[in-house]
Amino acid sequence: MVDDDWNYEPVPSSAQRLYRMCWQLETWLRTIVYVELRAARIDWESPIQKHVNDWPPRSLASDKRLHHMATPHQAALSYLTFGQLWSVIADRANWPLFEPYFPPKNNTDARIEEVKAIRNRIAHFREPHQNDVDRLALFVRDLDPGIRRFCSRYTTGKVPKDAAADLVSAELEANWEHNGYGIELMRPNGWLYAPDPHRMQPLMNARLAMLSHKQYERGSTAGVVYALNIHGKRDRLDTVGFFESTRKLHGHIIHIMLSCMLNELTVTIPAIYGPAATADLIFKFLEAGLNCSRGSSWRPVIRDQLEWPEYVLWPDHLLTFYCDDIQQSVLDTD
Repeated sequence: MVDDDWNYEPVPSSAQRLYRMCWQLETWLRTIVYVELRAARIDWESPIQKHVNDWPPRSLASDKRLHHMATPHQAALSYLTFGQLWSVIADRANWPLFEPYFPPKNNTDARIEEVKAIRNRIAHFREPHQNDVDRLALFVRDLDPGIRRFCSRYTTGKVPKDAAADLVSAELEANWEHNGYGIELMRPNGWLYAPDPHRMQPLMNARLAMLSHKQYERGSTAGVVYALNIHGKRDRLDTVGFFESTRKLHGHIIHIMLSCMLNELTVTIPAIYGPAATADLIFKFLEAGLNCSRGSSWRPVIRDQLEWPEYVLWPDHLLTFYCDDIQQSVLDTD
């Protein structure tokens, strides 16, 4: 006789745990590849295409064909297989960008082969090996400090030692009187106050942080990202209007990060385009922020009703609120 409290569970608990770890691992690897290639190269997709036979991947077209159930994913990078993704990272030409976030390469290469085997078992609904959970959990725990280093690299602003280390700030200062109307901007190396008639009484506040890679070279823009935080004076910023009014510029940025505060958001802009072009992008986003913080129109940001692309990070994404004071593990192995 069957116990009334008995419940049949067709999915092994080990498979559920493995799937959770694989999901975290692959999404973080994809994020790291996206950020570092965008920051290092104008033709950032070229190193990816090298490792993909069909570009864009056929899975992208297949997914979008079913337009009635399309997801926000638009970048071809989101449709790489795990093997293709790792090939991009492990490529000798790209490895210096990713080296700070991984154990030694020879060790990581060998362990990635095991991860691929585990991932394939789960993806194709095969029974896991008895040691798969422990094996993958150990790799994920070893990788966690590197993910934290990446989060810090992408969120913690650096203070340049001299003007030559922050060429974009010099461009902003040189053109501030003409382009800084109503805005007070805190830069990595000092303030730019709103020109008259709004000096000391700005219509909008903004902060600019300089985010640099470990391999950063003084005077170079390769690997440098500027995080522009826009903070409206009103209780609400028209985030939907900001997104729509800047849509033509989105091909030149990395992320738009939404905040739990309704009057705040952050745009990350790679400096690889050069000081003048990067400063021009910053000015355009500042202007859009000012326009969207002054008007009376406001539309609610309802996540399930907005088909925004994957480069929009919502307030619950770790990168939108990460700081070095967070001590918890980024990757969950439980």
